[in-house]
Amino acid sequence: MISAPALAPSALSRSFRRRVASSVLLGAVAALALGCGHPATEQECQEIADRVTKLELESSAIGRDPDTAKEQLERTRSWVKESQLKECVGRRITDAAMQCVRTATKAQEITDRCFR
Repeated sequence: MISAPALAPSALSRSFRRRVASSVLLGAVAALALGCGHPATEQECQEIADRVTKLELESSAIGRDPDTAKEQLERTRSWVKESQLKECVGRRITDAAMQCVRTATKAQEITDRCFR
């Protein structure tokens, strides 16, 4: 049986970080450009990052291991808190965008549909 090669944790983290940063910042900028919504809270920004991370993990072989998935989620949360929240918190976001994030079934859907 041939198995898919596992991604190294550091490679997986870089991939997640790019996707999470893209989603969080794109959402904040898109809502700001529209001039509607409300200032994003730290909780909303963290929710976007968590949702992208969970969806990415669900779509990868490495994310099927509960311990690895939990560890990756915690690493991503720490990274978001250290580097991305300041770019997101306070930017305009709509309730519709947040609802879209909550119901998205793929991470790419968040950047393609929720924040466009």
